[in-house]
Amino acid sequence: MQKLLEMKNISKSYPGVKALDRIQFDLNAGEVHALVGENGAGKSTLMKILAGAEPKDSGEIWVAGEKVEFDSPHDSKARGIALIYQEFNLIPELTVAENIFLGIEPTHYGFIDQKKLYSDAAAILDRIGVEVD
Repeated sequence: MQKLLEMKNISKSYPGVKALDRIQFDLNAGEVHALVGENGAGKSTLMKILAGAEPKDSGEIWVAGEKVEFDSPHDSKARGIALIYQEFNLIPELTVAENIFLGIEPTHYGFIDQKKLYSDAAAILDRIGVEVD
């Protein structure tokens, strides 16, 4: 089975707190995982490190057999990794389609491709059986 992701000996400390201590995590093709634990267990910290939103103090991250360093969410996104936060706020001034693609808007020559944005949003809503104007 192909290993898609390996996180080896990931450690992270904040002043006075060791949030992660040599954490191991791997993910093979076709697997689904859930991170479960008490508040403060380090679940969010581990995922923020994977998403490039937080630097690790030590350890290694491997994606599809290649060692990687994520200095930003853009770096991890380029490797096909994105973090969708459990709690997020919608922007009431934006349309449903604009909220769906907030931060990942389809572009054409550097401008938001409105036609693609709305057609892609309609396809997603249709797939999940939601009717929204």
